[in-house]
Amino acid sequence: MLSLRRHPSSVTLHRVVMDPFTPLQMAMREWARRFLKHTKISTESPPFIADKILATHQYYNEKVPSQFSELTQNNHIHNSIQLYHNDILIGQLGGEVPDSLLSVFIPTSNLQQLWDDIELIIRELILAGYPGCIGCGGPGSEEIWDEIKHREFILKL
Repeated sequence: MLSLRRHPSSVTLHRVVMDPFTPLQMAMREWARRFLKHTKISTESPPFIADKILATHQYYNEKVPSQFSELTQNNHIHNSIQLYHNDILIGQLGGEVPDSLLSVFIPTSNLQQLWDDIELIIRELILAGYPGCIGCGGPGSEEIWDEIKHREFILKL
């Protein structure tokens, strides 16, 4: 019997179809983009997460020196991570629902795990070249964030 050998390049590739991001994942990606796109940000967080936030910010400045960003930290809150730009709350992980709709709010019962997940997204965006390129911020990055729609969905979970 003849054995047919195929060259690896002639093997049919099966395309892996990725599921679209869930609304929670989209919010996490928006929070991560906000962490990266401003030249000056400040955070308020529990002390046990502050070092991780600083390390992530330093990683960004090392990998993308042309987009250098300054970080100011306050470590006096215990149940959330708050992200500010020009003293305006633009993102919050955990804690009570903020009044402002300028803030991407993501509720959680495990702040440490949520930060770890956000940190992975931040690092992924950095490696993709965000914010210094068009389209590398992933799905939703070119659209205006709809916090009202997001909260209507996320608070029903």
